[in-house]
Amino acid sequence: MMPLTNQDKEKILSFLESRLEPKVYDTWCRSLELEPAGDNAYRVPTANPFYRDWLEKLLRKPLEDAFSSLFGRTPDLVFQVNASPLAVLAPAAPPSVPTPAAIVEPAPATPDFVYNPNYTFENFIEGPSNRMAFAAAVAVSENPATLYNPLFIHGGVGLGKTHLLQAICHSILTRNSSAKVHYLSCEDFVNGYIYAIQKKTLEAFRTRYRNADVLVVDDIHFLADKEGSQEEFFHTFNALHMAGRQMILSSDQPAGDIRSLTQQLLSRFRSGFEARIMSPAYETRLAILRGKAAARQVEVSQEVLGYIASIVESNIRELEGALTKVLGYAALSKRPVDLVLAQEVLKEVPPPSPASMSITEIQQVVARYFHKKVSDLHSRRWTKSTSQARQICIYLCRKFTGTSLEELGSHFGGKDHSTMLYSIRKVEKLLTKNASVRGDVERLTREISSK
Repeated sequence: MMPLTNQDKEKILSFLESRLEPKVYDTWCRSLELEPAGDNAYRVPTANPFYRDWLEKLLRKPLEDAFSSLFGRTPDLVFQVNASPLAVLAPAAPPSVPTPAAIVEPAPATPDFVYNPNYTFENFIEGPSNRMAFAAAVAVSENPATLYNPLFIHGGVGLGKTHLLQAICHSILTRNSSAKVHYLSCEDFVNGYIYAIQKKTLEAFRTRYRNADVLVVDDIHFLADKEGSQEEFFHTFNALHMAGRQMILSSDQPAGDIRSLTQQLLSRFRSGFEARIMSPAYETRLAILRGKAAARQVEVSQEVLGYIASIVESNIRELEGALTKVLGYAALSKRPVDLVLAQEVLKEVPPPSPASMSITEIQQVVARYFHKKVSDLHSRRWTKSTSQARQICIYLCRKFTGTSLEELGSHFGGKDHSTMLYSIRKVEKLLTKNASVRGDVERLTREISSK
């Protein structure tokens, strides 16, 4: 059996992507290997026996369907324990496979991921939007618990937070393979805590995380409104901090914006270094696409990459998805990857949003709409109409600029972040039950978006 060509691999990946959940595809299929193993047979290398059994159960049928649909044949697939990219940082146990609760009692929550072998510092594209976070992550990986502890990285979905967190883990373990690095999502922490309470195994749960050399928690904003889990994490944080261990956290929002976060945890999160990742600029998006194309060993013209970078602005995940869609369509239709094809495939991608307005410009739009002075929006003087106009303005400034609550407050008469957060939450509630406010916000949103 001849090795698969890059074009064949693209076809198989596109088929799998259309049939598997995004999380499963992103974790397992992007690094999937298929090696010739005799007549009409391919070997699928896996990291260990656990993954061999789990991957065979997960991927055998989709892979067989892919070969049958694309090439008119179904080869023998041999899932075999072997050195492969998936083995780089694989944990000791496989992800949990969803099973009917009536058949199997739920197991303790464990991280349902493996370290992505592509999530290294070498593969991270640095740019103005992420330079501070990248530099801090590298510094922490080189000298854990000495510079920034905790390191708190925040930013929108798909901007590279998880990539940086896993790169730190990879770098630390490369330097010291015996380091106890625990990397999990906050949801895993919460679910594990609940399970430990139910099964009366709290001591084992606490020992696992409080004895870590490095604790990395993704999506820490999941602690919002969970008082018991916040209390437990607070004590875990203190234990690690007193022992001189490194903590690294990520969130889709600044620490001060996490809803109902206790002051004691907020002060801990702010005691280290907080770094924000913003949406990448055009040049960074283009560099990311070049890297993705090179990693797949496919030639894509500057014209096509530039076109994709110009229409996909939101995040890196969607940027890569657009490239995958173009390459997959080209492979399936046996057409060259050119600008005509890219425009055809991505014609449904919404046009890029207009350039963001400044806070001052948004204040001027809102003041004019409500027949107020901009100074009224800064003032501490309270009237019902002025207060509501101010709150709506704060809500819109946050929505369109993504400015931190502290910085936002400086544009509204020096108000503190809690006042900013209260105003935003107030408008969010009014939008669900007050048609008049909803109409005002919708009209202002259209006007700001059209500028």
